[in-house]
Amino acid sequence: MSDSSGADDRSARHVWSAGRYPAMAPNMLPAIARLVNAAGIDPGNRVLDVGCGTGNAALTARRSGAEVVGLDLAHGMLELARENAALAGYDDIGWLAGDAEALPVPDGAFDVVLSNFGHVFAPDSTAAGAELCRATKSGGRVCFTAWSPNGVVGDLTEVLTDHVDESPSDPWSHLRWGDPAFVREQFADVADPSFQRRHLEFRYATPHHFWREFAEESGPLSPVLRRMDDDESRDALRRDAVAALEEWFGDNAIRVEYLQVRAVLE
Repeated sequence: MSDSSGADDRSARHVWSAGRYPAMAPNMLPAIARLVNAAGIDPGNRVLDVGCGTGNAALTARRSGAEVVGLDLAHGMLELARENAALAGYDDIGWLAGDAEALPVPDGAFDVVLSNFGHVFAPDSTAAGAELCRATKSGGRVCFTAWSPNGVVGDLTEVLTDHVDESPSDPWSHLRWGDPAFVREQFADVADPSFQRRHLEFRYATPHHFWREFAEESGPLSPVLRRMDDDESRDALRRDAVAALEEWFGDNAIRVEYLQVRAVLE
């Protein structure tokens, strides 16, 4: 595990922005509830939440009676998670600073390992996927969510690649986990995973408001956008992105498709 300054710098480059993510976190709650339900968590199960963010999945698993550990690379996120746990009266959730690519936990330590749009954003997401399985005991469940390449996030990524010549990381890499064929390749040694296409509704007054929070201030595209220092280029990108968002906007909401995955380890 790296020192705190290095971890926070790495998380700022590769995962959701801790500065604005809490404002968006409520949009994720339906996906978290579905994920925890799909995991079939029983009282006493040991559960690891990888990329726990503000702790909502960990709290949801804890309400099911599980023994829960939440892990995130960003120390700022963990502080928010601890505050949320304290508000709920849960003083028995463990919180770990750690890297999804090298989980600081023993082999087979957990009945369930969750990742709600978490490990997919690791720089080496293949290594992170292998770590989810390593941390899960035989007969345990790995359950995670990933944005769909065929949905609005894929459309926005396509717009982004039209406007950005160079990126510090592949903006498409996390979307591969939204393709069942890719998941089967990564989990080749695991019993055939099950897949469900799901949707979230991100409620905003206009597509402009969604773009500001999901892309410019937080979300998977923000690390790339923060490197654009040309106002004219940013404005052109924003115009094209908002035009793409109009296709997915209705009733004051952006409809966002994602993939929910459940795999049982043999």
